[in-house]
Amino acid sequence: MTTTEHQNWGVEALWQELEPLLPGLSIEVLARAESTNTALLERVKSEGRHPGERGAYGRRAHDMQPCLLVAEHQTHGRGRMGRSWHAVPGASLTFSLAMPLDLADWSGLSLTVGCAIAEALEPSGNAAPRLQLKWPNDIWLDGRKLGGILIETVPAGGQRMAVIGIGLNVGHRPSDAAEAQFLTGFASLDELEQDLTPPEVLRRIAGPLIRAVTSFGQTGFGAWASAYARRDLLQGREIYAGALEGLGRGVNTQGELLLQTAEGMQTISGGEVSIRLTAPPPVQD
Repeated sequence: MTTTEHQNWGVEALWQELEPLLPGLSIEVLARAESTNTALLERVKSEGRHPGERGAYGRRAHDMQPCLLVAEHQTHGRGRMGRSWHAVPGASLTFSLAMPLDLADWSGLSLTVGCAIAEALEPSGNAAPRLQLKWPNDIWLDGRKLGGILIETVPAGGQRMAVIGIGLNVGHRPSDAAEAQFLTGFASLDELEQDLTPPEVLRRIAGPLIRAVTSFGQTGFGAWASAYARRDLLQGREIYAGALEGLGRGVNTQGELLLQTAEGMQTISGGEVSIRLTAPPPVQD
């Protein structure tokens, strides 16, 4: 376990809380990294290496031990379809969780992860959720994007390692860009609860995230379907999905998007699909 002097991440206490949930877990906090997903994926890739040869950050190829890697400043974060994710040091939480998963069906995992994070952060007593989920991997707050999820997998030694990347806006950006944040449609968690810090947000969501991913192997997306429906940003809204246009009708048991078009119900799976709202979603009171 390693940490930095920039923020107090409470790594030892966090590890003591999480390791029983995910035996063998290590937690690392880097002051700076290009991409936590890329760093963890590199650790288990073996192209061009000899057995036992060490790769990035001193880890061996085919390293299948679970790891939670945090970057205080992520310089080249990635989203779906090659998009960039821009993180502001001190105002963002960027981390990845790598763990071996043996799944017959990965469908709906990103939706499950989104539900677990939203439920861990939503203040109790909210009649209508302010945190909503935009299929397939975005988390929104009051009608603006709060963060995203990027899940990647890599084979190693007859197994498969899943790397789950999370990026969340925690505080407002620097004052000279604060107004631009709202104009460009971004939200931050301090609008939901003041004085939150990236280490506190990590402490709140890490346990629920591990439990959700672990249980997904036994239950699949079905156990989370109702929780997702409650936070479904696209339900009943006019949206575009690639060349298709219609009303969002939730998701099926595999976590695929259902779109009611003039030609009938269409099923949208993952891949190169971009969802655009035809009108801004309503803001919850």
